[in-house]
Amino acid sequence: MARIVIAGSGFGGLTAALQLKKRLKNSNHRITVLAKDNQFVYRPSLVLVAFGKKSPKSITFNLETLYAKSGIEFLPTTIESFDVEAKAVNTKTGPVFYDKLIVALGEKLQYEEIPGLREYGYNVCSIEGALALRSALEHFDGGPIVVGWSQFVQTGGPAFEVALELEEWLKRHDLPGSIQFIDPLPKLWAPAGPEATEFLTALFAERKISRMGPVQVKEVKADRVILKDGTELPSKLTILTPPFRGEDAQSSLANGHSRDWLETGKDMRSVHYPDIYVVGSAVAFEGPKQAHTAMLQAETAAHNLSLEVNQSSAPRKEYDHEMSCVLDLGNGQGLFVRRSLWNDQHQVVRTGRRWPMAKSALAYSFVHTPIFKKWGVPMSKINP
Repeated sequence: MARIVIAGSGFGGLTAALQLKKRLKNSNHRITVLAKDNQFVYRPSLVLVAFGKKSPKSITFNLETLYAKSGIEFLPTTIESFDVEAKAVNTKTGPVFYDKLIVALGEKLQYEEIPGLREYGYNVCSIEGALALRSALEHFDGGPIVVGWSQFVQTGGPAFEVALELEEWLKRHDLPGSIQFIDPLPKLWAPAGPEATEFLTALFAERKISRMGPVQVKEVKADRVILKDGTELPSKLTILTPPFRGEDAQSSLANGHSRDWLETGKDMRSVHYPDIYVVGSAVAFEGPKQAHTAMLQAETAAHNLSLEVNQSSAPRKEYDHEMSCVLDLGNGQGLFVRRSLWNDQHQVVRTGRRWPMAKSALAYSFVHTPIFKKWGVPMSKINP
């Protein structure tokens, strides 16, 4: 019997656990999930929570109940470190030993790298953050707004949606104000490709959202954002995604990586530790860190790890790095982008009313139906 431990239970950890349970259903291998929270948050919907279009309850579900029904052991605890010699995950409640490990700890929001960001900035990276922004909006009486993401952030979709929601919100409440969008990329949404960049640039111009980039943020104050080149942007409401880095607990596995991300091969196995797989934001791949990429990586890791514990000679699977997302543009319109980042297999940009409806249906299915939570339908089967 193999002891399989999954550290973290976001999109990557949850998918890996359910996929492994399906693949190992006729075996006596033991699957244990460790996570500090027993509530799963469907993070792509946090923008809607911030603007009062969804409640926190509508985008969450209980992990303890889900795992109990799935026959997976779940331990709500804080992960403190990893001991590869002892093959143990050190937690606040004691060590948990493993034969195989999947690290899926997500990202740490590194507020400290930008003075004033925690005190004066808002974001939609958590339920608490979304609710704080909602409260700020309720008291906002107009003025300049700065929106975007800071250096070392590897996701842009939420910031775009916040900017577009804000433009609509200012109109609806008949408030004066300007929206300045900032980001560190050479072109607006560069990873999505030139067609998406051109579309979003034109849309921002139409909605009178100014974009400045590439820039890096030095400091945030109550009434302005200061960039590293000395430029000061007036701001009565600052909404910036903080810098990302790997969680402190995984630093011992990072082998000196500057942001504590963990290096893997395309099979999602660590290049340094053969009994460890990594999925989600913890992975050191360049490019966007999304729920979509985390779930695809988890499928790959679960496939290959199950072959190992079953001592199977079947072909191993390789992950193909791609981004896929829908931006809600308002007025019932949406922008869908699916783009392969290592090859040209998928280069899709589509607009229309079907995409917000598809995004809403996916969110509802994930949280409120058995499609993902019980049946474990892989994301690779969902892509249009």
